[in-house]
Amino acid sequence: MSDEALKKMQETLDDIRAILFLAHSDSIDKAKQKSLEKGSEQEKIYSLCDGKSTEEIAAALQKTVEYVNSNLSRLRRKGLIKTTERAGKKVHEQRF
Repeated sequence: MSDEALKKMQETLDDIRAILFLAHSDSIDKAKQKSLEKGSEQEKIYSLCDGKSTEEIAAALQKTVEYVNSNLSRLRRKGLIKTTERAGKKVHEQRF
């Protein structure tokens, strides 16, 4: 499959995701509130998942990398974040 075909497929999937998000934003917000207790460490970590690495999040919260990594794993299992590789390093991003 060509790079152009893959790019077009990704654009279509992004459009579908955006439409689904708009259609179900209330349900998504409720599920997110249920999964993230107000003021909790996981909520703080989730809020920092905007393309930062584990080390950057740990430094911002003044916590150990191991502690942050454990909470990131929980957030991934809940489906709230995804971890991707960018410029050779792993970074974390909110799904919603």
